[in-house]
Amino acid sequence: MAKQKKSKVNKSSKSPSPSRSKPRSAPPAADAGLVFEPHFWSRYWLPAAFLFVLAVGLYLSTVQYEFVLDDKIVYSENNFVKKGFAGIPEIFTTESFTGYFGEQRDLIEGGRYRPLSIATFAAEYALTKRAVTNTQGQTVYEGNPAVGHWGNILLYGLTGMLLIRILSLLFPLPAGRPWYWGIAFVGTLLFIVHPIHTEVVANIKGRDEILAMLGALGALYFALAYFQKNHFGYLALSVLSFFLGLLAKENALTFIAIVPLTAYCFTRTDYRKMGLATGALLLTGVVYLVLRTQAIGFFLDPGREITDIMNNPFYGLITGERFATVFYTLGQYLKLLVFPHPLTHDYYPYHVPVQTFADWRAIASLLLHLALGAYALWGAMKKSVPAYGILFYFITLSIVSNIPFTVGTFMNERFVYLSSLGFCILVAWLLMEYLPRAKFEIVGYGLLGLLTMGYIGKTITRVPAWKDTLSLNRAAIQVSKNSARANCFMGTALFNLYKEESDNKRRAELLDEVSAYMNRALEIVPNYGSALTMKSGIVAEYHKKDQNHEKLLAEFRSLLLIRSSLPFVRTYMDYLKGRGQIPVGMVVNWCADLGQEFLAAGRLNSAQQWLTYGLGYAPNDSRLLRLTGQMYESAGDGGRAQEFYNRAAQ
Repeated sequence: MAKQKKSKVNKSSKSPSPSRSKPRSAPPAADAGLVFEPHFWSRYWLPAAFLFVLAVGLYLSTVQYEFVLDDKIVYSENNFVKKGFAGIPEIFTTESFTGYFGEQRDLIEGGRYRPLSIATFAAEYALTKRAVTNTQGQTVYEGNPAVGHWGNILLYGLTGMLLIRILSLLFPLPAGRPWYWGIAFVGTLLFIVHPIHTEVVANIKGRDEILAMLGALGALYFALAYFQKNHFGYLALSVLSFFLGLLAKENALTFIAIVPLTAYCFTRTDYRKMGLATGALLLTGVVYLVLRTQAIGFFLDPGREITDIMNNPFYGLITGERFATVFYTLGQYLKLLVFPHPLTHDYYPYHVPVQTFADWRAIASLLLHLALGAYALWGAMKKSVPAYGILFYFITLSIVSNIPFTVGTFMNERFVYLSSLGFCILVAWLLMEYLPRAKFEIVGYGLLGLLTMGYIGKTITRVPAWKDTLSLNRAAIQVSKNSARANCFMGTALFNLYKEESDNKRRAELLDEVSAYMNRALEIVPNYGSALTMKSGIVAEYHKKDQNHEKLLAEFRSLLLIRSSLPFVRTYMDYLKGRGQIPVGMVVNWCADLGQEFLAAGRLNSAQQWLTYGLGYAPNDSRLLRLTGQMYESAGDGGRAQEFYNRAAQ
């Protein structure tokens, strides 16, 4: 960026109109190339207030919404949160799912350590928990979702205020240009209204993203203040803010690169100060990673491969398929940033299809990203704003891109919450600087109006999807028809309605609908554990109606051959046994057939499980005893095998 004379942004002298003023690609000169106005908020209270009110207004309806999705894991059913302030030490010293499961299960590669947002939920619970009466007539306490939603809304509004403050440093207004045509205001406006942020703000769990961005932006602001004012107190505040951002979510780590990039592009800070600030953030990042490793017990590798494709969708894919799919999703992110439709919370297998580089979409995305990367690196040497916006986007997205490591899903809209700022900066520059320079300022203003109104309209129509579990799943299944998870979740939501419905005709209709969704989920992912469990419950519900034992056992058999350990199958079989509602001989033969099939497939543990269950019905059944002997013989335990052969011969 070219050097320029000191800014006269505070002067009231007349200057050329926005369309005639020469656009700048660099901030005016000061000690570090920045101007910290002493009375910024008194001068810019109106745009800041407008952005805050806009953020609140867009999401105000969510205060009436319920807990949905992972809210139960981090809030409503988290045992540490329900301890209130007393649970905060456990929140900061354990893996983030432990409070829900009661133990660390290492379900997702890399684990999760995001204690700050969960700690805020614990504080909210302690201060605002409400008493309710459960189905047993007991008084219990639960979290108040309205408070959680208010927290997200207000923090989102504060994000807008911090953004306009930082962008005003990087893109000061040319003298005479009104604030509403400035890059700072337009960039922040686009960020606030962008529909891709609805998942973060409308889902209480999304607070980790909001807090991480606030912490990261705070680190950047105080680092810029340190560069300009040369006061170590600002550096200390930068480190503190960065650390808090890291405790919210590890995405903030990317600002170890963003801070020096910003200093390089927008200030004249000497490399010594830049290196000192970067080193301080790097050291803070190391401290965070040490604390994280101590809390979850490992750095990235939990010591076992994650084989559940709902938590590791890349399992079983070859390298080419993995990276083709990654670049396909990266292309989808760019598409949704420009044209955010359709939106969904569910990008699980196989709403996002597995790709190969024979697909033009994967190739096009790869070439586009390579071209953008090459342009950004070239432009960075010239300190151009477009290059900065692109690099900001790439750097902040890198940690959730599935390129350095997998993050548990193909993609999610919330993953580009922080990265979308780079996109908004780039678009604001194009509309407010590039087009006016090319004498197309009217086009820029028109596009800004079109984007803003379009984004606001989409946000307003998207937010109601987050009202409750059923509305969210209904919205998802309209878009994510090929997602096993979306079909399973939709079926589960309808099953809950089925259990509460009293009209028999409507119950039958709901059960058929549930069955169709669950069949579709298993068609997409045949070994999907949650869908298999739900399917076993559906089979039992049909059996309660028709009492067709042969059909029940045949359908249970088909499910168990996929996954032999389905607890509900045993629970329902025990239920029937206790009431004498199914012939013992039928169950014994069923168990023997199952055991024989498992033996033929070499699945010895599965064979043992169901042969043992059958012997619980008929301890002296010769066929079960012989098959059990074969199972032990195959396992290399000749003594036990002979014991069962002898019993079978008696």
